[in-house]
Amino acid sequence: MKKILALLLALTMTLGLGACGGGSETSVPGNALTMGYWVADSMVMEGTEFTNEDMTSIFGPGDAVLTLAFKDDMTYTGILFEEPLSGTYSETETGYDLDMMGETLTASLADGTLTVTLAEGSFFTLVNQEEMPEALGKNPLATYDPNFTAEETCALSNFMAFGWYYIEDDVLYGLTHTVSDNGSLGATPIYMKGDFPEFEETTLLDESGQANYLTKHGDYLYYTMNLESICRIKLDGTGKETLYQGACDYLLIHQDRLYFTDEDYCLVSTDLEGKDLKTVVDREIYYPYFICSDWMVFQDDADDESLHLYNTTYGTEFNLTEEPSFNPVLDGHWLYFTQEADGLFYLCRMDMSDPENFPFEQSENPLVEAWFMVDEENFYGPNNTSVAKDQWQKLMCAEPVDEAEMYVSADYTIHHELDENGLIAYKYLMSKEFHGGSPFN
Repeated sequence: MKKILALLLALTMTLGLGACGGGSETSVPGNALTMGYWVADSMVMEGTEFTNEDMTSIFGPGDAVLTLAFKDDMTYTGILFEEPLSGTYSETETGYDLDMMGETLTASLADGTLTVTLAEGSFFTLVNQEEMPEALGKNPLATYDPNFTAEETCALSNFMAFGWYYIEDDVLYGLTHTVSDNGSLGATPIYMKGDFPEFEETTLLDESGQANYLTKHGDYLYYTMNLESICRIKLDGTGKETLYQGACDYLLIHQDRLYFTDEDYCLVSTDLEGKDLKTVVDREIYYPYFICSDWMVFQDDADDESLHLYNTTYGTEFNLTEEPSFNPVLDGHWLYFTQEADGLFYLCRMDMSDPENFPFEQSENPLVEAWFMVDEENFYGPNNTSVAKDQWQKLMCAEPVDEAEMYVSADYTIHHELDENGLIAYKYLMSKEFHGGSPFN
């Protein structure tokens, strides 16, 4: 902000422009701050006024000089001299305070004009328009609005737990173990008998090996097989297809495309038929997941395993953490993850609503593993530990892992019990509504 203002003041003195008449105004129905878009129409710097015509001839169109779009959650996005903006604002007795690039600006709204005043007295006047300005449309932050529902958080938690299971319409899809079919993908109908889930006969869908990252899309269940291919199959067990052959991990579906990492852990994408292969991030990354339409979070392996925020349209990138960080899960506008210290992991969270600040908190309690899961009510850690969401800092487990939650939803959880070799000894499906559970094959 200070560098931009210094440039403006220098230009003012160089050009020697005198004060002159103001620009045009348009009325805003109801004078609502959050209606439409606010575009610079004139400005005054050190007593020198720039009309709309002056701004356009010297700095470019008004929407590239300053554009603001306010949201009901007290955040805004915008453009300032072609640079993307985002921040928060608050209501005052006389108008509004805007946090912008480390400074607090005041704003007042009257007669269809928004006046934004800098600390030293210079100001912009902005008028309202309904259509998104062209400059804002080119702003990567215009699409930045991370706020996951409980259902989206559960889906992300299951993704981070390798996507071993998926439940829909009282059918459990996922890993099944029997004497003859060890590690197959099966579909098992479930029903409640009193407080406990009961299971009908399993239908084997794919006996090729271990299926991960189960994702329902349209009529198909998509998954990786042995992390060596990407397949899909209809829920009734018909129509199995192999869409991609080759090393693959972190399969997810976003805006009707498949995203996954290849043999080099670069992020690539294909259409739903496995065609039109494109490279999205050409370096080794882990935990990639979309948190907005074209914004994703991932761990950058070369950058000390830190977390990054990345825009897939423009390539805009923010470094979120300095330390090795793992298992990022968005809940509402909070990004939870773990960081390693002295061989243990500590649960952390970061406020993702303001991409200029990213406030950070860390629990004092350790976890023995980087892994955790979140649903609409609880955090789950190793060894069947859990706490309510508002007690997230109290989640703790420093003992060797012999139980692990592997699936969460609004109705069920699934956890594994492990033997001394770390292999699955038992699998349990737990009903949240009835607080009862049963082992399954």
